[in-house]
Amino acid sequence: MKLRAALIAPASVLALAGCGEEPTPVAVEALSQSGRSAFVCLAVDRPDPEEPGVVRSLPITDCSRRTAESPGDFGIEEGKATVPHLYALVTQTSRGEIAVIDMTTETAPILDQDTGTPGASFLPVGARPVDIAATPGGTASFVAVAEPGRAGIFALPSAKVLPRGGCPVPSLSSWPVCSLPSPPGEMLLVSDPPGPDGKLRASCSSDYDVDPTSPGDAEAGGDACSANGDLSQEGLGRQKLLVTMPELGGFAVIDAQTLLEDERYQEGGFAPCEVERWVPLEVSLPSSPPAAPPDEAPDGPAACVAPAAAAGPTQAVATPRPAGLALAGDRLFIADLDAPVIHVVDLPTPCEPTELPPLLPAATLDPERVVTTTRVAVSQALPPDFRRYLYAVDAGDGSVMVFDVSDGASGRSPLARPHAEWNPFQPPDRIRLTAPVRDLAVVQRDAPAILPATGVAPEGLRCDPDPGLKPCDSNVASCDIETLYRTTASRDAGAGPLKLRGSFAYLMLMNGQVAVVDVDDLDAACRGPEQRSLRAGCAEGASEGGKPLETSGEASCNVVLPHALRSQRYVATSDATGELEPGVQGLPLLYDRSGTVVPLSSESPKMRATFPSDAAEAPALTLAVGAERATIEPADSGETALDEQGLVLRSGELRHALTLNVEDPRVHLVNETWTVAYEGVLPGLTRTFVHFDEDAALRSGDARFCRRGVQSRASIREQLLAAGVPEADARAAALADFVQITSELPGEDAEYWDKADPAVCSFDSCNAKYGSVITSRPGLRVAEAYEDHLALESRDPAVDEVAFAACCFPGEVQLGVRAAGQWVVRSNAAGFLHHVIADPVTGKCRNSCDARLGRLNGRVVHTPVDGRVTDGDLGAFVNPMFRFAITGGVPEQDMQFRFTTQGAFNPLLVELVDNEAELQPQAIRFVPATGELAITDGSFQGLILLGGSGAEVVRRFN
Repeated sequence: MKLRAALIAPASVLALAGCGEEPTPVAVEALSQSGRSAFVCLAVDRPDPEEPGVVRSLPITDCSRRTAESPGDFGIEEGKATVPHLYALVTQTSRGEIAVIDMTTETAPILDQDTGTPGASFLPVGARPVDIAATPGGTASFVAVAEPGRAGIFALPSAKVLPRGGCPVPSLSSWPVCSLPSPPGEMLLVSDPPGPDGKLRASCSSDYDVDPTSPGDAEAGGDACSANGDLSQEGLGRQKLLVTMPELGGFAVIDAQTLLEDERYQEGGFAPCEVERWVPLEVSLPSSPPAAPPDEAPDGPAACVAPAAAAGPTQAVATPRPAGLALAGDRLFIADLDAPVIHVVDLPTPCEPTELPPLLPAATLDPERVVTTTRVAVSQALPPDFRRYLYAVDAGDGSVMVFDVSDGASGRSPLARPHAEWNPFQPPDRIRLTAPVRDLAVVQRDAPAILPATGVAPEGLRCDPDPGLKPCDSNVASCDIETLYRTTASRDAGAGPLKLRGSFAYLMLMNGQVAVVDVDDLDAACRGPEQRSLRAGCAEGASEGGKPLETSGEASCNVVLPHALRSQRYVATSDATGELEPGVQGLPLLYDRSGTVVPLSSESPKMRATFPSDAAEAPALTLAVGAERATIEPADSGETALDEQGLVLRSGELRHALTLNVEDPRVHLVNETWTVAYEGVLPGLTRTFVHFDEDAALRSGDARFCRRGVQSRASIREQLLAAGVPEADARAAALADFVQITSELPGEDAEYWDKADPAVCSFDSCNAKYGSVITSRPGLRVAEAYEDHLALESRDPAVDEVAFAACCFPGEVQLGVRAAGQWVVRSNAAGFLHHVIADPVTGKCRNSCDARLGRLNGRVVHTPVDGRVTDGDLGAFVNPMFRFAITGGVPEQDMQFRFTTQGAFNPLLVELVDNEAELQPQAIRFVPATGELAITDGSFQGLILLGGSGAEVVRRFN
């Protein structure tokens, strides 16, 4: 393939490179179609300046963010390197090579292995390298290749990966390599621990009779250019490779040291890999539970119906196909591309694997789908409860499921989000983003604060907002160190959106973004309101004693929520920073049908904020309006002609008001304009063609009346009866939807009028009633609604308006459906929200009993009497974003309130490229030495590093 613009060094430089120790770097872009990455910490000692330098491998944590002037700058003192370098080994999938990147220097860090060949030259391995893993001590790296007919594992001793004068240029025969019977997939290194006496066993079937090599002995032996290294000197036991083989449905355990040193594998020997353990994976699916007996019918009508019970997955997959791997302690988790399981393997040592009952991926909203997985990652267990969680990528839709895999956890299904009704736009059992997730990593971070009196910086402490704690400063000898993590008054330090302490999942999306998800944030308790309340999503309710907490002053207790997207900003209104919490850009205004503003008065309808049923929380209600917080009037002062409760007083004038829901701020997806229209038209039906059938019902095969939220008299009556509302029959008749036909009548000279029954209708009689303005046409009440037809009845019982309308409008007509006596709530983005479904038994349109959908509401029952409205009252409206009531006055059809929301949730997303460059992200891995996250790109962006808290791109190598 054509390499991109590699510079050719002058002859003098090439000569220097051939005799000296300075590797010749590639000074321009050379990486393409990168796949996976691994990292090693190496130093090059010079005990004899006339001989090639000696590579010394070090634990990965010995390398840091120190920089060197060049790839050859190791800070040699008395022949010993003092500045180790951190190297990235990156697979080049199209070329069958491994690129070596010196991450310690910014001076042309991509190393050229063969200076005598123009362009970039890397380490050759077999075609189609699919994974790479490095030992923690940096002694060697191992590459799994899936080359057709030559699948195997290459061992890359670190002594051979750095170009040095006097050492040969690596070729395919430079590496120990063994062959596999089937193409490998992902792999990882696991340690077989020493026996009680500290000795190792050479293989799973051997005795513990091998003395481990000390680091000093390892340095003393072997040729500087060809030593393969001894993994035992890393002090981690006998290291084994766990290699998945997807086509064979299992994984192999292979001794890494044997691959490095056995004569069968030297110089590209390609003898069969010595498999010490073969673990065939099982697909153990639970049998379908017996169908539950139907619930007994309640006394009286039900307010809702249960959705249709879905069957399980449509097919059972018995053949496993292992994919991604994750190791946590003695538990190995293996994703499966074909079977709906995540394999769990007990791994006290890699020689004694035992498969346990698997985790069971599933989709609550699509239970018939076979859910398989691609990649997995697992969190560390943090005190005080030491919970551990597995994150898994759904192969079907690229969403992410979370499983509790803590010790003693009994559930095997994805975790369900508590209070799913707070945000019904997200599936209850997974994290779904705007693009599919390609790979993910779970990382633990900390930035320990220093105790002023002692200089000690203990790790793992949680921020505490208790106002009774003693704050720390430089003048205090004894204090509570938990207070050092609190948000400062100016919000420029302490607990905040970009201060990541705890466990976090980084989800790499296919669109070139990385999303950050909170797993266990150590500062979570300090991110929230100063006064707790149920309205703010606080589980504990109001704060004890009413004393403000020392928090960030944000609007919600769930700004930080486990297993949910992290916010990029404070969820709080700040005029200085321009940050806005959920609220409105301006207070609501009421308009009449002509678009003229209707002043707020005792005769006009009023939009009021509703109050919690717990009166203790009522005084705390506020509404963010622009950069200010307006107080909702909690009581009527009696000083004006209007009842002030639930309104806002601004500049001496009462104004309409509402409150925004902040139990979960993620529900505010976008800032949108809302209209609340009295007896408004339900959207989606105005362009639908229907016809009267022989029973005078309006029918259409594609009308989807239930899906569009039509409510009949019968449905509303059942809801009112279930709620104990008196006079349910009369109120249901007043609140049922009605139909207005919007089509024109047949022309006066149409042949139809010659055939029409004059006793029922004529052109003149039809024209007298339906020839007027459409909004003035009489409405036909919906007595019962089905997905494909509406049973109608006259609103005037003395006249058969249905038969008359059917006579006046032969053939197909168009219609509008309006909500009688109710205000219709809709927006330019979310549209008209409802939870009407077709009853699986009767086919009738009824509200769903699914609690998750309980806030999908788009109708407000008008409250005729002015005054306070409490949550749960008939006229109290709540949807996922806000709540209010409309009281008093005499509303007119198409009169409407309008307002625009603000403070949409901004998830913490990192853009990997800031231009239109092509990007095909492949894998994400944590770099322990620097705390960075390394992302490989399958296009031309090479290696991208996210630094600091993982919230910004800090380096690129391409």
